[in-house]
Amino acid sequence: MRQLSQIPPIEKLLNLPEIASYHTILSRTIVAQIVKSQVSIYRDEIVQTHQVVELNTLIERILAKLAYQNQIRIQPIINATGIVVHTNLGRSPLPQAIWQEVGDIVCNYSNLELNLLNGKRGNRMGMLSQVLQAYFGGEANIIVNNNAAALHLILKTFAQGKEVIVSRGEQIQIGGGFRIPDILADSGAILRDVGTTNITTLDDYLNAINDNTAIVLIVHQSNYYIEGFSQQVDIKQLAASLPEHVMLVVDQGSGNHLSAIPSELPINSYLKIEPDLICFSGDKILGGPQSGIILGRKDKIEKLAKHPMMRVLRPGKETYALLEKILIHRLNRDGKADNRVESLINQPISWHQSRAKQLVDIAPGKLILRPTKFMVGGGSTPRAQFDTWAVALNSRLSATTLIERLREHTPPIIGVVQNDQVLLYPVTLSDDELLIVKDCLMTLTAKTDF
Repeated sequence: MRQLSQIPPIEKLLNLPEIASYHTILSRTIVAQIVKSQVSIYRDEIVQTHQVVELNTLIERILAKLAYQNQIRIQPIINATGIVVHTNLGRSPLPQAIWQEVGDIVCNYSNLELNLLNGKRGNRMGMLSQVLQAYFGGEANIIVNNNAAALHLILKTFAQGKEVIVSRGEQIQIGGGFRIPDILADSGAILRDVGTTNITTLDDYLNAINDNTAIVLIVHQSNYYIEGFSQQVDIKQLAASLPEHVMLVVDQGSGNHLSAIPSELPINSYLKIEPDLICFSGDKILGGPQSGIILGRKDKIEKLAKHPMMRVLRPGKETYALLEKILIHRLNRDGKADNRVESLINQPISWHQSRAKQLVDIAPGKLILRPTKFMVGGGSTPRAQFDTWAVALNSRLSATTLIERLREHTPPIIGVVQNDQVLLYPVTLSDDELLIVKDCLMTLTAKTDF
């Protein structure tokens, strides 16, 4: 058909400035794939409908696909949700200074598995074991790539084909469909549930123990809690009552080691009870890289380290380097890697209000100061909420439209919708991000349709 000759060659389309601008962001190869695909679809439409070629229509379609591709690539965003450890937004942000410090290690060769004293193969944990012990306590430790992997490794090592006792109230499902019963089944362990959803007693645990019982597992309840007529076992009493052949394992989950956060036992409190093993995430309240940290008895840790699955679940060099460096700075209390959750909890309410007011003053009436609460998040401490101030967007536009416009900003700004109104929480913004949000709100509120 003659009309098809009016469609420019792929190379010419690729070189159009508005399309070429995506080469650096997405790669020229992927841009070419999208252009070819859209041209092919458009050619088929022309053949079938005999319509006139509209070059602008084709280019608009290509740009729409490129914009979509750009949205799904990983990129920095601004967290204005009031949730400090937001799983969808990458959990805890790493301190920029620490990332720069470990750059020479992760971007070059390192002694990851080399003993510099004798020139022989070394242990990946290196000095990190001592650092973890100094920071948390416990006889020994090991790390894997996340806390789900930590729990799976423990069950695979010590409970394959054996029973694991878990309270019904702790058989949780967290984000992404991860369920405690499923991970037990996959590890080869046999679930023995005890108690009821709201009450599990010491006798419930002890009466369920038999010769095939390997572990009593205490599970962090993650993102839900039970109020009212409920009762949980005294962990200290449980630990003292277990027979010799039954391990006590605690999936603490959140990595909470701060007494400032109420409603759940921190890691150091569990360690005083001396469970056989305790595992938790390194990228939640701890504020480190994604990792699963296991602390506990030396003989148990050594057995985990020798399990074949350990090679499957071990982290990369970046995780070891970042975690070691962060915890060294924490031990030195030099302020270079302060815990973000702890610092925000300890800020006076006047600090929260002042930051919110900086945004409200951009357009009083269009932006409104709102007292509210912020959360730690990340499947941790669901009961713990702390006073803060947010900024409500008072606009003729719908909340859906506003939240989309904020997401379309560069970098995207992620707020929340409450009672059909968009709220932005300055508490989760860095100082640099606060300036970016200011500029965005200046532009947004100046528009005639706001």
